[in-house]
Amino acid sequence: MVGAVLVHEGRILAEGWHHRPGTGHAEVQCLNAFGGGPLPTDATLYVNLEPCAHHGRTPPCADLLIARGVRHVVIAHEDPFPAVAGRGIARLRAAGVHVEVGVMANEARWMNRRFLTSVEQQRPYVVLKWARSVDGLLDQAGRRERAGTAISSAESNVLVHRWRSEEQAILVGGNTVLRDDPSLTVRHVIGRQPLRVVLDRSGVAPADSVVFMDGGMTLLFTDRYRSDVQVEQNIVARGDEVLPILLRELHKRDVRSLLVEGGARLHGAFLASSLWDEARIIEAPIALGSGTEAPAAHGILQSDIPVGADHIRTYVRSAELRRPVTATLSDPWC
Repeated sequence: MVGAVLVHEGRILAEGWHHRPGTGHAEVQCLNAFGGGPLPTDATLYVNLEPCAHHGRTPPCADLLIARGVRHVVIAHEDPFPAVAGRGIARLRAAGVHVEVGVMANEARWMNRRFLTSVEQQRPYVVLKWARSVDGLLDQAGRRERAGTAISSAESNVLVHRWRSEEQAILVGGNTVLRDDPSLTVRHVIGRQPLRVVLDRSGVAPADSVVFMDGGMTLLFTDRYRSDVQVEQNIVARGDEVLPILLRELHKRDVRSLLVEGGARLHGAFLASSLWDEARIIEAPIALGSGTEAPAAHGILQSDIPVGADHIRTYVRSAELRRPVTATLSDPWC
């Protein structure tokens, strides 16, 4: 997510942002909005990510800024993408442009944490999410029907569907499919549908489960090919560590973010391997008495807010991922 603003003497002359891959970058959109006339010599262009310096889907933005006579550029942080990685800044400076780097860098990195994780760690940004009762349980013992235990409030459920629409993929384990038969779709809000991913190495997920039968896109990770389900399958040998393989495969598919909605075992595996970035825990004011114990996120508490009758606590794995206070807009997950 990149935006650019052209400013002169405290007044915004033009602004632009990158709408989608293959279209003009933020700097292009901004200068197009300004028009073809000469720029004020003391105008400043602000952009939250380093201008590119290579020919990709579009020409280099650094060359455009030089050609249009921009003399002062303020950049939040460098672009770690290997084809850029400081080259845009170097090209601007070599052309005599005054470049400042590091203004509101933490805020900018938080906004683009999914992209940065993908480039820097070669895996999707992983968000864990689970709902727990006030007595620390994920579900109630003794269930027989294939339906999830209702724990969170209606307000929290709407928010969870918004979270689904914000991430590119959603993951559950085979036991969750067996017990709950979830659809893993976006229904309570308007938004894109994530790629559904099922990790079922033991083959316990029934073939008539919604994720296999409704015609939606599902990717199954298993240790043997299943002829009874008509979805794309990725075979992982039983002795291999599956989470790194799963994340690597999603990264190959340009999936930059993953929402994990599985059970205690799947969440525990992500937590134990430190292959996670955020954990969002919904705690409802109900007691289940007995059932599956919820995992514990040993991270840094970032927020604790009421939603309906619930409380939602968000943790980040490390201080480097912490959302800056100044990045808090009207929404704690922005």
